[in-house]
Amino acid sequence: MILSDNETKVDLLNNEAIAKTIVSLIRDSKDQPISIGIHGDWGAGKSSILEMVENEVNGSNSESGKKYSCIRFNGWRHQGFEDSKIALMSSIVSELEKKEKLGTRAGEILKKLWKNINWMSVAKTSGKTALGIATGTAPITLLSSAMDVLKATVTTKEGITGAIESIGGYLKDAKITEDTSSNKEFSEFQENFVELLEDAFIEKLIVLIDDLDRCLPDVAINTLEAVRLFMFSKKTAFVIAADESMIRYAVKKHFPDAINENKINAGDTFANRYLEKLIQVPFRIPALGEVESCIYIMLLMVGSVLPDENENYKKLREEGLSRIKKPWNVKSFTVDDVKEILGSDYEKCSNEILIATQICHLLANNTDGNPRKIKRFINMLLLRYEISKNRGFGDELELAVLAKMMLAEHYETDFYKELPNHLDSEGKWNEVPEILADIKAMIEEQKAIEGKERWYDLNKIWKWLYYDPEITDKDLRPYYYACKEKSDYFSSTANKNDLSEIVDLLFRDEMAIVGRTDDLRNLTSQEAEQVFEVVVQKIMERGQFDTKPKGTDGLILLVQNKTELRKNLVGYIDAIPADKAGVWIIQGWDKAIPKDCDERKKLNQYFEKLKNSGTKIVKSTLMNM
Repeated sequence: MILSDNETKVDLLNNEAIAKTIVSLIRDSKDQPISIGIHGDWGAGKSSILEMVENEVNGSNSESGKKYSCIRFNGWRHQGFEDSKIALMSSIVSELEKKEKLGTRAGEILKKLWKNINWMSVAKTSGKTALGIATGTAPITLLSSAMDVLKATVTTKEGITGAIESIGGYLKDAKITEDTSSNKEFSEFQENFVELLEDAFIEKLIVLIDDLDRCLPDVAINTLEAVRLFMFSKKTAFVIAADESMIRYAVKKHFPDAINENKINAGDTFANRYLEKLIQVPFRIPALGEVESCIYIMLLMVGSVLPDENENYKKLREEGLSRIKKPWNVKSFTVDDVKEILGSDYEKCSNEILIATQICHLLANNTDGNPRKIKRFINMLLLRYEISKNRGFGDELELAVLAKMMLAEHYETDFYKELPNHLDSEGKWNEVPEILADIKAMIEEQKAIEGKERWYDLNKIWKWLYYDPEITDKDLRPYYYACKEKSDYFSSTANKNDLSEIVDLLFRDEMAIVGRTDDLRNLTSQEAEQVFEVVVQKIMERGQFDTKPKGTDGLILLVQNKTELRKNLVGYIDAIPADKAGVWIIQGWDKAIPKDCDERKKLNQYFEKLKNSGTKIVKSTLMNM
C-alpha cells in the first residue's frame, strides 16, 4: 500500500491540539475580523491542520445559534489568474453560493457582488488599454461618470468590455489607474459582502488559505494583499498556511523599493513587519524530535497494512499520541509494546513493525523531523519492494536491508555511489566485520568515532553501518538494482537526453504518443524498463489516484510496444491503494495486458481486492460488470 501524501483528518502528530486552539480563537473573536498563520517547513503538516480546522468547524453553531461557514482557497491552483485579489474574492463568493442555502434577498445581494467583481476584473484587464489609463487629459470626473453609466446599464463582463472599447478613444487620455477605478467598487463589495453574511445567518466566515509558499512571489503577495483588504470586513477569519521563509522571500522580491539595501538585514526587518501586520496570531509547527519521529514511523508502517478504521490500530494511534503529548518523557514503541496493543492484528503487520524498529532512528536523524520526507521515503521503500517482487527478484531482498541501502542512497550519496567498486564477486562488502569491530571498540572506550584513513568518512557512516539490520555477508547487488534512480539509469549524456525525452513524451496525451510509437519500439529492453520506472516514480510521488494519473496512458502504450514489461505494469497497478483509486482503475488495460496472458491473473487478483477495499463507486461498478 502506498501512503497518501495528501492532507488528512487522521492525526498522527498531535496537531489536532493546534486545530482546536485555532477554532477557539476564531470563536472568541466574535464578529471582529481575525487572521491566523500556520507556519512550518514544507511537509510539516500545515495542510492537514487546515483539514482538521475545517472538520472541527463545519456545521457547528455559535452561541447565538448562527453558523460558522468554512471554505478553502488554494493559491497555487489559482496562480494562472491575472489578478490574485479578484481570484480570491471570486472563489469566496462562489464557494458561499455553493455551500449555503441562500434566500431570495441573499440572491439579490449575490448579483451585486458578482457585478462588483466583474467590474473590478474589467478595470484590471481592460482598463490599461481600452481606457488609456496611464496618460491623458480628459477630466477624471468625466471618466468616473462614464464608468458609473456603464455599470448601471451593462451587467455582464463581456458587455462592459465591449462598451469600454467603444468609447476608449474619448477616454484614453484620462489620468487614472485601475486601482483608483476599483476603490469605490471594493467599498461596495465589502458592504454587500457583510450584508450577505448577515442575511445567510453566518456568524463567521472562515477562509482557509493553503499553498501560498508554492506560488510565485507576486501571486503570493497579491493574495495576501486581498486578505488585508478583507480584514476590514466584519465576520471574517483567515487561516493562512505557509512557510514563513518563503513568504519573507516573496515580500522582499515584491517590494524592492521599500527596502533600504544599505542597512544590514533591512529586507528581513521589512518582511517581518509586513507579516506581523497581516498575521495577528502565528502558530509555528515544531519539527519532530527523534523519538517522536520513531513513533510516527511506526504508526505509518502499521497503517500501511491496517485501515484507519481498524479498532486495534485506533488503540495504537491513541497510545502514540498520548506519548507525543509528553515530549519530555516520551518513549519509542518496542515490538512488544505494539504486539500487546494490536493483539490478533499483530501478525498481519509483524514484518512492517520489525522494519519500523530497524530504520526509525536512522530515518529520523536524516529527515530533520519532517513528516512528508518520512512518508515519501516509506512510500518509495514499499513501491520499490513491490516492483522488485513483480520483476521476479523480490525473494532476494530483505525489506529492512533495502531500507538501509536507500538511506545511504539518499543521505550519503558519495559513499553509496563508490561502494559498488569495493564489493567482491559475490556482491559482499568484506570490510564490514573489521569496521564494526573498530566502531564497537571506540564506543566501549567512549572515544570519538574516527579511525585510519579510508575511502569513506567513518564519522559520517558509522551510525548507518552500526544500527540493524547488519549487512555482513549480504549480497548487495540486488539492492542496487532495486534502488536505481533516474541518475543511475542514464549513464551517458547522449542516452540521458534521449531517454529523458521519452519520459516526457509518456506524460503527454495519447495522440502525441501514438505518433512516436517507433521510438518506443526501438528502445532496448533495459532502456524501456528504465523509462517505465522513472514514469512510475513520478506518478507515485504525486499520489493522486482519484482520476487517472498523467503518464498512465503512456505506460500502457509503452507496454503495448514492449510486452516484456507486462509484469512491471501489473506491479504499478498493484501498488495503487485500492481505497484511493477512482473508477478509471477498472478498465483500459486490455491492450497492454490481454485476457489470455499470464499477467492477467495478477490483474484479476487486484480487481478482487477492489471489491473488498475499493471506494463505493468502484465496488458498485465492479458488481455490475
